[in-house]
Amino acid sequence: MTDRPTAADPHGADRITQPEWDRLAQAVTDRFAGHLQAAAAAVREAEQDLAAAREARSRAEEAAASARYVSDPLVFMRVAVREELDGLSRKTTAKKARASFRHLLARAVELGEGELRGYRNDLESARRDRAQGVAACTQAEQDALRTLEAARAMHQRVLDAERAARDGLAVLAGKVPVDPA
Repeated sequence: MTDRPTAADPHGADRITQPEWDRLAQAVTDRFAGHLQAAAAAVREAEQDLAAAREARSRAEEAAASARYVSDPLVFMRVAVREELDGLSRKTTAKKARASFRHLLARAVELGEGELRGYRNDLESARRDRAQGVAACTQAEQDALRTLEAARAMHQRVLDAERAARDGLAVLAGKVPVDPA
């Protein structure tokens, strides 16, 4: 027993009517429309993210180039406290020693406060550099570029899948004739 038909019916199951053919072609279009739109939107979003990353890197480079040198006042404060301590050790009277100590204490407290503030500023600056510095922005730009490449590759794969469905439709047309009726 074989599965080959002995005689083909010219208007039977071996033919596809034109309306049915049109429905099949429309089904390919309809079923891929959402996927194609989503893939194109993903590529557009990745392009926008890359543009934003490039702009952020540009701003970070400009900020780094225009940053002014700021001297550290703590260096001078440390020297001043050492000099005050040295001066205290040279005082010969109790009255002068007490006055020198009060002055030393005030400078030492200012130094301690400045050291704490400097430490916190350094931490904040390092955090800001990690988040918004040139290196961070360059890394974000590279990440955005990789994301864009991946989105474009995904979009191409979606297009290839649609092309495969359309090629399958063409193969079907070669195997099963379309009845114009």
